[in-house]
Amino acid sequence: MIGQIRGKLIGRQVPEILLDVGGIGYEVQVPMTTLYQLPDLGQEVTLLTHFVVREDAQQLFGFIDAADRRLFRALIKVSGVGPRLALTLLSGMNAVDFAKCLQRNDITALVALPGVGRKTAERLLVEMRDKASDWLEGLAPESIAAASEVR
Repeated sequence: MIGQIRGKLIGRQVPEILLDVGGIGYEVQVPMTTLYQLPDLGQEVTLLTHFVVREDAQQLFGFIDAADRRLFRALIKVSGVGPRLALTLLSGMNAVDFAKCLQRNDITALVALPGVGRKTAERLLVEMRDKASDWLEGLAPESIAAASEVR
């Protein structure tokens, strides 16, 4: 598996970026939360990655934050949630925001994201609560508390 990639950022076309790594251009799918944190074109960037191999495609997903990658990996294990929907979820909220959403049992915030219906939102809250220890690791309780105070 490809766990990390470092290279020069040479292109952005939402939700994809292009990284030049030793003369090879890697297309990396990134959530908007990562895209906003990237440097200018021509600058070096390091991303944590998740590599998906399917019968018809190979896709590389990139994340600035380890918590977002852990959440992505937990999301794609939920029935009915594939990499695209997980990317959409992470484009609308980072791991801390999702943790707050889970804590508040906030179906409305999830349904507001494109492609997430009520049943999917309910399933996400139930299944992700059961798997919370898998992806909450490393999230400081105070950052989750701070996220709730902002709202």
